[in-house]
Amino acid sequence: MGIIEVRDLHYSYPNATSPALKGIDLTIDKGEFILLTGPSGCGKTTFCRTLNGLIPHFYNGEMEGEVKVSGLDIREYPTYKLAQHVGLIFQNPDNQIFALTVEKDVAFGLENQGVPKDKMREEISWALKTAGIDQLKDRATHEMSGGQKQRLAIASILAMKPKILVLDEPTSFLDPLGAERIFKVLDTLNKEYEMTILLIEHRVDLATQYADRVIIFSDGRISQQGSPAEIFTNEATRLAGVGIPRVIELNEWLKRRGIVLGETPLTPTMLVEQLKPRMKGVNPYRRTFDPDLDMYTGEQWNSPLVEVEGVSFSYPGVDKVLDDVSLTIHRGEFVAIMGENGAGKTTLVKHLNGLLRPKKGHIKIDGTDISGLSVANLARRVGLVFQNPDDQLFSENVVEEISFALRNFGFEREVIEKRVDWALNLLDLERYRNSSPFILSGGERKRVALSSVLAWDPEIVVLDEPTIGQDYAQKERLRHFLLQLRTQGKTTIIVTHDVEFVAECKPRIVLMADGKITADGPIKKVMVDNEALARASVAPPEIAKVFQQLSDFGLPGNVLDVEEAADILSQVLEVSG
Repeated sequence: MGIIEVRDLHYSYPNATSPALKGIDLTIDKGEFILLTGPSGCGKTTFCRTLNGLIPHFYNGEMEGEVKVSGLDIREYPTYKLAQHVGLIFQNPDNQIFALTVEKDVAFGLENQGVPKDKMREEISWALKTAGIDQLKDRATHEMSGGQKQRLAIASILAMKPKILVLDEPTSFLDPLGAERIFKVLDTLNKEYEMTILLIEHRVDLATQYADRVIIFSDGRISQQGSPAEIFTNEATRLAGVGIPRVIELNEWLKRRGIVLGETPLTPTMLVEQLKPRMKGVNPYRRTFDPDLDMYTGEQWNSPLVEVEGVSFSYPGVDKVLDDVSLTIHRGEFVAIMGENGAGKTTLVKHLNGLLRPKKGHIKIDGTDISGLSVANLARRVGLVFQNPDDQLFSENVVEEISFALRNFGFEREVIEKRVDWALNLLDLERYRNSSPFILSGGERKRVALSSVLAWDPEIVVLDEPTIGQDYAQKERLRHFLLQLRTQGKTTIIVTHDVEFVAECKPRIVLMADGKITADGPIKKVMVDNEALARASVAPPEIAKVFQQLSDFGLPGNVLDVEEAADILSQVLEVSG
């Protein structure tokens, strides 16, 4: 008998047109590390809510079937009893944080378990250090960045050391190095404490190397399960809207070109070890052109649109969040701002539409100082999609949400209808037209917020963590749309931790750390500068990690995406026979 036993599980939310879960049968053994993935809205989060009794005890709806956790039937035990066995980390950390300070929030669960004070202090200290926020223990929770809140949510559950740890996209708000750290912690908890880990994750590149088994949900059912190598080399996985880890994808590209290396690699190092024996005698590879040359040509480089001049900003009780920041973004540029949690990225972009005003310095949009302009005036030109869609959504249904700003800006009814239809189709939301945004999954709510801004076609589009909660198919749709905006000359700024998404979009990169801009330039320069990346807590893309280890063979170290990597390797490996 497994530590989790699920039999013929069905569940429907109130007033839903179709069930969220449609006959789930699953056994998870003690000590397993499970990666649970699948398209947005496929039932992953709903399934996890049953494991600690939130369904059926908190969420209304109809549930059929059986769920047992550590031998306990979830129908027969209250949530607080099940929480002693199952720790659930929500997709949105704001749904899990309620104490006034970091330390008190971590202490809450331990207090409810009756842990002695000395032991409690020890566990709090360990959990905060493990999550990388021990220096923030006295910080007010409302003053934390999204990534810092996510670390706090993780720490509050880790402190209780449950037998089963269920994490719903725990790294979505985290900087890349912070995400790697959390995965190493999970691996330690799994191996040393025999903790059973169930992880929901769309960003599969890092998670794959730690998972024993991958389970794919589709339309409320389990469509596939198996080892990472079995699942991610199966064409049905991509067809299900699930991304393939870049290292495995590169290996599959090479196979299709007749280059078979052996065991399916799960990490860059595994792939490199298989490539090295084939690289002997390879002639040094030389590019015939600079793929970034086009970044320095074109009239947009003589047309500044956004000018940030010596801007500093502080929140009450917090040291400088922005410290003398200067940045120029030209008309038609595509820029990605990246960096560690709390570096000031979101704070910076909130200055562009007047939500925040600098304590020192100036901001100009198209040559005009915006200090005298209202947020309403600026919003028509600068569209900002927030990191957390719940901070942006308020209407009764999706159509009303998208229509709201269009009506306020004075668009005619026929234009509003056309733009709403366009936005719904763009981000695959048509079927939710009349649904409340608040019953949708986190990824779907993110798309509604994005649609509501794109619909009015602002001159400058600012997207704060646009890929959070998005499955592979939606990310691809978003990537193609951003590239389309680029070809149309639209100025686009994204704030993101998703290095793989950035590697495929190839924007200009701005790195931030400690409230300052620490690097700025073409992606193929910045994303392979390991010193600058480390300072900003950003990891290189997986393909860059492969090529940096192959530099001794004369291969370029600034290869970032699978297609270019496959082209180069197929050339040099053909030479080597």
